[in-house]
Amino acid sequence: MILRAQAVGEHPSVRFFILNVRNNLMWDGESFVDDFDQARKYWHPSDACADMQDILREHYGQLRRRRFVVPVEIEVYGSVSPKEIAEYLHRASILSIRSEEFGNGPAECLVLPIIHWGFIKELKLALNGKPDDPAVEWGLEDENENQ
Repeated sequence: MILRAQAVGEHPSVRFFILNVRNNLMWDGESFVDDFDQARKYWHPSDACADMQDILREHYGQLRRRRFVVPVEIEVYGSVSPKEIAEYLHRASILSIRSEEFGNGPAECLVLPIIHWGFIKELKLALNGKPDDPAVEWGLEDENENQ
């Protein structure tokens, strides 16, 4: 099951619905249907994405669940509170996963990234080391290949 928050309409009346791209059925709030008029419409893509995650959690619910943390560094120039930064990022950012191209996760697994902006903490020191290059670290690319 691959889901997409599909936009419909024109600005300022754009709405979003959840589309199962494998069978072109739309979510009506309880099940997938083929009638566009019955499809649940969302004001914001984040609302549709939250429901998509719930649908996928139920679909993959029989699998063992684990959690990981991946630090995301946010640079801020100027004087603003962490709360203001978190509120801004919550409204303005979109985490996009190319599930239509790569699936819901490796090996028939579901991977759901969730950003908890409310846990924002200021770093007193910069992170040490160079940025990670997982393609090299995991042996997918040769470190000298791009030099």
